[in-house]
Amino acid sequence: MFTTQVYLYKQKHQVVLRDTTQALTSMRYNPVYAKNLKLHKGTDNVLVFTFVNQDQKPVNNSTATFTFRLINREGNDLILAKTMTAIDATKGTASVTVTEQDLDAVDIQKANYSIERSLSTSDLNDAVFVDDHLGGRGVVEILDSIMPEHTESQTVTIPDFLDSEGETTHYSSEWQGTNDLQTLQYKLNAFTGNIQVEGATSNDELWYNLGSEVSLSASSSTGYINISGYHPYLRLRIEETSGSVSELKVR
Repeated sequence: MFTTQVYLYKQKHQVVLRDTTQALTSMRYNPVYAKNLKLHKGTDNVLVFTFVNQDQKPVNNSTATFTFRLINREGNDLILAKTMTAIDATKGTASVTVTEQDLDAVDIQKANYSIERSLSTSDLNDAVFVDDHLGGRGVVEILDSIMPEHTESQTVTIPDFLDSEGETTHYSSEWQGTNDLQTLQYKLNAFTGNIQVEGATSNDELWYNLGSEVSLSASSSTGYINISGYHPYLRLRIEETSGSVSELKVR
């Protein structure tokens, strides 16, 4: 039997706070260079930080609030800012959770992070350093490792519907099938009627129904239809009593 070992762990990092509240026996801390953080799109990421002084002693952060910031590599755009949560303030540990939703609209990239401390006992804010050379900005890699790379949805147009002759049926524009599973998302505006996905083997062949017809009444919801199997040409048949289908997207 072949087995593969996997790991569940939290990313834990030590960072330096300049501590002026006690006498220090040393003014240099071992990690001269900061290691990169990694944030994975498609899941929640918990980053744990231990705040130590130049003498490698934990700093009591009972009166401190920390802000974690993501900044693009060029340094001209703030991607995200979150208040960190204390784990054990007396031992200098805190965490920040970067959620799946936080990274949904963020491109894969090598970015930067910084941490700022605010003290309730002082009006001053100060930087947290990722190394002992007063480096206040570290590297964070934003990766697409959990989920497949995001694919942009294709917009399917809906031609203007003219019902001057009492017709209630019209069709979306056609799109080509690209794989054996696609999802059609529709947005409705007080729509009453039926919608049906149709397929064809070529653009001049007879169209056939795919799956079941969807019947709706005065609906303004957003829904979807999964399309199984490879069909070279696809379209949506719309039997409209009232309201409208305001948007169609497929991928």
